[in-house]
Amino acid sequence: MIFKNKKRIIVSLAMLLPLFFFTSCYENYLIITSDFSSPVISADSNKIFFFHYLEASQPPKGISRFPDGGTHYSIYRNVSMYAYDINQEQLTKILNFGKLPFNQKIDHIALRKDQLVFSLSPLMGWQRLKKYYSDSTYQTIYNEFIGFYQYNIAQEKLTRFRIDGFYPELSPNENQIVFLKRDSTNLSLWLHDLNTAITEELKKFDDDSPLNPIEWKDTTHVFVRVDGNVYEFDTKNKTWQKTTEIVEFYPNKIPIRQVKELTSEVSFSNWGFHLPDLFPKSKKQFIEDIICLNGNLNYRKAIIQSFAPELSKEDFKDILNQMNKYESRLDDYEQTKYNYYSKETRDLLKDHLK
Repeated sequence: MIFKNKKRIIVSLAMLLPLFFFTSCYENYLIITSDFSSPVISADSNKIFFFHYLEASQPPKGISRFPDGGTHYSIYRNVSMYAYDINQEQLTKILNFGKLPFNQKIDHIALRKDQLVFSLSPLMGWQRLKKYYSDSTYQTIYNEFIGFYQYNIAQEKLTRFRIDGFYPELSPNENQIVFLKRDSTNLSLWLHDLNTAITEELKKFDDDSPLNPIEWKDTTHVFVRVDGNVYEFDTKNKTWQKTTEIVEFYPNKIPIRQVKELTSEVSFSNWGFHLPDLFPKSKKQFIEDIICLNGNLNYRKAIIQSFAPELSKEDFKDILNQMNKYESRLDDYEQTKYNYYSKETRDLLKDHLK
């Protein structure tokens, strides 16, 4: 009899195991991350230029979160280069890099008068990406995005240089671009002449640090920081010397915080992320996510932005009332938590009552 009971238990467990494994391992809401990098501002302070990274993913749930928190299921990932007109509050996409298959990257934007040069490179370098990753996805990315770019702001003209390099800097006379290049062991300084289209190596360093900024002193001299020291390189005579001159390697840079403030009213849809299309749920389910504080603030902000055109002021009042009712059903400790973490979401809803 005991044997039969054990057998039944084993059979029952065997039937339940498939349900356990095939039930979704991810939550039915999103975590949306929105990050900025390498922002610069024009001399007249009217435009800012930056990279914007946007990713939306479902967090793991239950046992899937252990032991290290689990892996999120990504439903959207994009990085693009943007210009934002501060006076007109207008966002312009300069280049869409799509869904890059590498995490560690070097991005850089340099501004010279009305010209931009920028690059987005794998930390390992494009040649190593091509050499060590044979997957067709990597090959496609390599062919499509290797190199760096020059952008004429006034003409809105984009020029691509299919060169394996990063940290491009345009010379004061706008005739040359210096940049860094990396192989498996060395870092080197290169020069590309825009008039002759000739590219040449200027100097090789025994330095594997990815953060070696460059800045032109004049049309023939370049400052480079290597191993904590600043060197001046004569591009014409190929001479090289250490200098104690104080160099501003990142002119025109502005804090990322300022970019976030200036673009705070840009909707996720304008960033290219259309929530209902990429994560289909009913409007009722999305509103429940707001009430229950599911996902992060960016997710709830995306919901509000998506459905605001079809919601009346009474609808927004109703959502706020439902949040109050939801909070009242919680115990004292959970009420305190809910009240604290719901403030920003409530503020977003209240903005639509004005």
